[in-house]
Amino acid sequence: MSVVFLTFISLLSGLALVVAGLDSSSSCADTSSVVPFLRAYSSRLKDHFYTTNVSEMNNNALAGGVYAFEGESAFIWATPQTGTVPLFRLYNQNFTDHFYTMSSDELPEMMSLGWTNDTALNQTAGYVYPYSTCGAAPIYRLFNPSTIDHFYTMDVAESQNAVQAGYQDQGIAGFAILSSTDGSSVQNSAVPYILPSTITATPESQASPVSSSSCANSADAIPFLRAYASTGTDHFYTTNSTEMNNAQGLYSFEGDAAFLWSTQEASTVPLYRLFNQNLNDHFYTIDANESNEALSSGYAFDTDSHIAGYVYPYSICGASPIYRLYSSTLADHFYTLSQNESASAAGYVLEGIAGFALLPSADGQPQTATVSASPLLLPVSLDPSPVSITSTFVAAYSTTIDVDPVSTSVTSNSGNKAIARRGVLCYGFLSVLILGLGTAVA
Repeated sequence: MSVVFLTFISLLSGLALVVAGLDSSSSCADTSSVVPFLRAYSSRLKDHFYTTNVSEMNNNALAGGVYAFEGESAFIWATPQTGTVPLFRLYNQNFTDHFYTMSSDELPEMMSLGWTNDTALNQTAGYVYPYSTCGAAPIYRLFNPSTIDHFYTMDVAESQNAVQAGYQDQGIAGFAILSSTDGSSVQNSAVPYILPSTITATPESQASPVSSSSCANSADAIPFLRAYASTGTDHFYTTNSTEMNNAQGLYSFEGDAAFLWSTQEASTVPLYRLFNQNLNDHFYTIDANESNEALSSGYAFDTDSHIAGYVYPYSICGASPIYRLYSSTLADHFYTLSQNESASAAGYVLEGIAGFALLPSADGQPQTATVSASPLLLPVSLDPSPVSITSTFVAAYSTTIDVDPVSTSVTSNSGNKAIARRGVLCYGFLSVLILGLGTAVA
């Protein structure tokens, strides 16, 4: 008998239009209803497994000795809640790889490659937020093409270490409640930790009626220049090189922080720019409601158009997350595409994701003007869809988790994973090639 679990990595998508009408004050799920998202790993099968079902974890995964428990990795919901969407669970028995996704477009693509639904109730592992809201934090999605293993973590440091070990960064799988302040897994009795963000994004600002095949032209993307004033402790960003040059003296140029668009293109939304003169703080947000709240708190629009540029409101088309941090001591908002920089920003608290833009470098670090940065698309093999998550799927599958360490053929599984690796890498290459040409991808 073989291990038939559920898995694969979940990509941020399906910014559900069904929740687009919710008001920001009433669109948060009940945090008292969250349950631990348990995590285990099999070094023999090279597979990460996640479930909210304690019995399934203890009696099936751990009992056979093939999987080792790694802790409570997050808190999600077992049933639908306000503002949440399903996190679907699939498994490929030939590749021994579990897959989790929110994207209705991704489901048929993965099924055509051999993955199948692997839970009985609505084919879901649980429910998560599809965007940064209500104090939720990002679930990072990674993939190891050598072992065909999808890996999910809320720990920035752990995701960085995984990349060093051969995993590829595939963006954000969704947003959940942290199991610890730094996102690390907790072995016993984890306590939900809600990010202390005072303002959160609403579904209205992040839902889009465009089709999933619409991508902005990456050739039109321009540098989002970054500078910092140590005297006034303020981070400043602009696409206007003349404005940046005029800021020199008060600010020190730190490089091209990202690539975004100066005019609105397919699937993009405005990134509003505000400034609080009393706090000497620049603030950027894609949420119109949030900008209104900021206006009532002493901020004012800082450009005639009110807009710094245009970005994606979700993970799509090879874009990467713009991490948003805040220091109450310095009264400074800080934005970066570098996971490492966001994790090492002393005194700053992660407030979530400000939007999605194109990387200026492989690791998200800003590039100086002398380097002549150019847009870098994430090497994702599958892109999510902004289309709402549908509830019409194939007939329910029963959970098929059965571990028998005696009869489990690791050699056979390894061979199948090698076959899968070739298919996934080829698929990924074609996707990157298409993205590089600025062609719409579905």
